[in-house]
Amino acid sequence: MAKKSQKGADSSSNQSFAMFWILILSGLGIVFIPPTMLVLIAGMIPSFVALLLNTDRTAGLAAMLAFNLAGVIPVIGILWERGQTFHEAFRILSDVYMWLAMLGGAGIAVFLAWAIPIVVFAAYDLQAKATLVRLQKQRSKLIEEWGGQFVSDVKDLDQKQ
Repeated sequence: MAKKSQKGADSSSNQSFAMFWILILSGLGIVFIPPTMLVLIAGMIPSFVALLLNTDRTAGLAAMLAFNLAGVIPVIGILWERGQTFHEAFRILSDVYMWLAMLGGAGIAVFLAWAIPIVVFAAYDLQAKATLVRLQKQRSKLIEEWGGQFVSDVKDLDQKQ
């Protein structure tokens, strides 16, 4: 019990430490590179929503942040290439394909976090059904080989347990 509370305190202090640095870097970014921060904040909206939902699935949250950032970084590169002005930032934010690039990463993360477990479950289910069929075939072969007495002995053994 004490270890759990200590782990909770450690993760809480780590989160507050990370949040402190995120706020410091965001504040400096807003002061020194505001067009970039405008595009970054607008593109990271799905990640902010995932943070606010605060689900217990930290792996899904990490995937959301990583993939969303991977979608936003090329758009920021385009902004820097064209010139870091508010005019270019608003021009980029008015382009549908830039939004597709920024939010596409978040969409891939959601797909990976929610669809992959379903696919893995289905694969395990198919594997279990194939194993069940194989075991039933083995059982029928044993019944043919040993006769009906084998089945009644197994039933008696199950009832005793």
